[in-house]
Amino acid sequence: RELWRAGFLSMARGLGRRLATRVAGQQLKIPATFMRGGTSNAIVLHQKDLPTDRKQWDEIFLAAIGSPDPYGRQLDGMGGGVSSLSKVCVVGASTHPDADIDYTFAQVQVKDALVDYNGNCGNMLAAVGPFAVDEGLLPADGSEAVVRVHNTNTGKIIHARFPLRDGFAAVDGDLAIPGVAGTGAPVRLEFLSPGGASTGKLLPTGNVVDTLDVPGVGKVRASLVDAANACCFVSAAGPGLRGPELPHPLDAHAG
Repeated sequence: RELWRAGFLSMARGLGRRLATRVAGQQLKIPATFMRGGTSNAIVLHQKDLPTDRKQWDEIFLAAIGSPDPYGRQLDGMGGGVSSLSKVCVVGASTHPDADIDYTFAQVQVKDALVDYNGNCGNMLAAVGPFAVDEGLLPADGSEAVVRVHNTNTGKIIHARFPLRDGFAAVDGDLAIPGVAGTGAPVRLEFLSPGGASTGKLLPTGNVVDTLDVPGVGKVRASLVDAANACCFVSAAGPGLRGPELPHPLDAHAG
């Protein structure tokens, strides 16, 4: 077990509603909250409102988000047409002795009928603590809440710290983060033992740097790191970039 923590600052906002979605030709109504966490947003659901058979979750999530959509716009659901806006979070009672709540993350593909549960989402993780407090899953008083979150996708424990106002998660604040207009109250995330969340090892290959042979690009030096999520870090110059590119140029360069 690593004796180190990784910290992350983000912010969250939410809007409660009752989600109406069509599954197997039948309109279902499920209590839901539409929340932003960091630079993502998602539908957040209580686990108690979903079928106990998790094999039924995919159909519900796909219908709610509006996937698959061959046009990539998800107009028939709550998705935003890009991966960061095509997500579902499920929050329930903790099944871990060191946590207050369970959090299951679902990444819904935009154009394909696929739901991926293999990873965590740090952005939406910033929303589940405030959701738990505002929904009354945990008692909250004083000026700050600390919610111990068990991410069921990776088995990791994360502590979410955020300010309170009148017993609810504070919304307004001075924190600004790149990619989000305006400011909001901060949410500090402490990943207690983030290494090996997906692969079991902080460095999956055992190397600090590897050389990858990428078709159409050539050989690229990269660091493969599994901390909270498995990531591949490369120098911008490797794939012919400069570094300050915004999402649209990066997406155009993806092929």
